[in-house]
Amino acid sequence: MKRKKPLVTLRDVAEATGVNVSTVSRVLQNKGRVSQRTRTHILETAERLGYHGNPVARALKTAKSSTLLMVVPQIENPIFASAIVGAEIEAREKGFALLVSYDKGDGREIITDISRSSIIEGVIIASFDEDDRLRQMLNSTGLPHVILNRHLAGDRNCVAIDTREAARIGVEHLIAMGHRRIGHLAGRLGRFNGDMRRQGWQQALEAAGLDHGEEFVAQAGYDPAAVPAAVDKLLACGVTAIHAATLLTAAAAIARLHELKLRVPEDVSVVTMHDDLLARVVYPQVTTVALPSQEMGRAAASRLIDLIQGTAPDEGSALESLLLPPGDLIVRASVASI
Repeated sequence: MKRKKPLVTLRDVAEATGVNVSTVSRVLQNKGRVSQRTRTHILETAERLGYHGNPVARALKTAKSSTLLMVVPQIENPIFASAIVGAEIEAREKGFALLVSYDKGDGREIITDISRSSIIEGVIIASFDEDDRLRQMLNSTGLPHVILNRHLAGDRNCVAIDTREAARIGVEHLIAMGHRRIGHLAGRLGRFNGDMRRQGWQQALEAAGLDHGEEFVAQAGYDPAAVPAAVDKLLACGVTAIHAATLLTAAAAIARLHELKLRVPEDVSVVTMHDDLLARVVYPQVTTVALPSQEMGRAAASRLIDLIQGTAPDEGSALESLLLPPGDLIVRASVASI
């Protein structure tokens, strides 16, 4: 039987580098002041020896689990799926584990139950809740937190994407292709992202002198089951193009148009935001504005770890909520010129 390779310890790394164990520990945890030459030597030696930190041992010693909780309202939403990947990568690189939970409307209960178990050191939360309910949820935990994919007034620890600009870019593309009656398949209006995306749609139409009345807005929220009725409303207004607030609802809109025997893009063009596998497997492939959702997840995890470790700027600093710019317009087959 092949014998297991012995676990490389901090002491092994210390002996190989000729420094004390406490210095090795500070370097591997990225804490304290150590010269760059010594730091580089220790990191290279640790990698050569195959040293891996032991999170269980660290938890027993420090009474901390180095575990983050991420709560999302839709696992199936490509933006959240991508953000989870980014947060997990960032957490792992910094020695933390990421636990993901699906909020089916009981987010407060999820966070409270898990935080009471002393497993979790901090929370990343993406929520469709109203502002006041979200504040109450976060205040009830007493844990460091970062709010993902939205802004909460008065809270500096928010990381989101400028979807107003993403919507404006997408609608401007439709206008450049000759469309003059452009409907907006809206998210949840009255909430951060729903309003941001509607504003971007409206700004593009206003700048072009085009109609942006209420009849051109149909709210589907983030539920594909609500899309058919919303699409039917927009078609009744004679739209030649639809701007969908999410990739998921864009795919559902294309499905509804196929069901009605309408051709995409010859009869109705569709544009949305966020680029993911879904945008490339529907027919036709969807023209979209890329969103840095994985980067959003990484940024949220990074800020949360800074809060946990006490390395985030203090309350008197210039730290503000982070609003990431959208990516490029990706032109595919779902838009035609008229």
